[in-house]
Amino acid sequence: MTVNRQDIPGVTVRGRIVSVALLALGAMQPVVVGSLPFAVMVAGVAILLSWWLRSDDASEAKDAIVLVALLYIVGLVPGVGLWPIGPAIAITITAIVSWRTGRLARWREWLRVGRFDGPTWVTMGAVAAVSIVALLLWQSVFNGQLPETYRALAESVPAPVAVAGALGFAIVNGAIEDSIFFGLLLTPMLRYFPPRWAVVLTALAFGLAHFHGVPNGVVGVLLAGTWALMLGYLRTRTGGMLATYLAHVAADATIVAVLIPPLLTN
Repeated sequence: MTVNRQDIPGVTVRGRIVSVALLALGAMQPVVVGSLPFAVMVAGVAILLSWWLRSDDASEAKDAIVLVALLYIVGLVPGVGLWPIGPAIAITITAIVSWRTGRLARWREWLRVGRFDGPTWVTMGAVAAVSIVALLLWQSVFNGQLPETYRALAESVPAPVAVAGALGFAIVNGAIEDSIFFGLLLTPMLRYFPPRWAVVLTALAFGLAHFHGVPNGVVGVLLAGTWALMLGYLRTRTGGMLATYLAHVAADATIVAVLIPPLLTN
């Protein structure tokens, strides 16, 4: 009888520990971006985790290890490490490494359109509507603002450039965040955990990653984490990324519409 190594208790335990550790490190990166001590620590952890999984068929987890290490390393480069440029570079290099090691074909498990049916469209609309309302409340009730770096950048260029840049950011940001959290980090979670737990833990990491993002602070963490539950549900329900991405872009476009115009009138 052939034994699936994933069914061996030790393999499952290793996979679960590694997957959760990578989620935690992925959540911390946007908070401590540019920190050399953290980058060195994560590089060391990545080496240890890779060694621990050396004999396991854990392509998804191994790619996630490469990604997380690169997020911290690229984040050290001034300017280049700024979101979403740094993460985009990290994803690209991870894809090259995955291709060179023969693992890239496994990305088709998540990097695809997915199934679209009536309930999917309804869920997407509900997620977009909830996201828009939540962001408007965050901005009006909690005085939500862009991070200072992005505020200064928007105010330093002509209004048309600021608007075009913000819209471009919304389009690119969704693809980058979704690829990281609902692609490369969620996929190994789905291998070692029941889907519900995988989505909940990934949503928690996504929320924590927004402590200095948009929305930010404790309220931002709660909003982003709750929103990520819905995005993760779309990802697992459809088996692909497009529905998650479209709902994400709708929310980011709301951020542009609400937070950019006040900066252009000052």
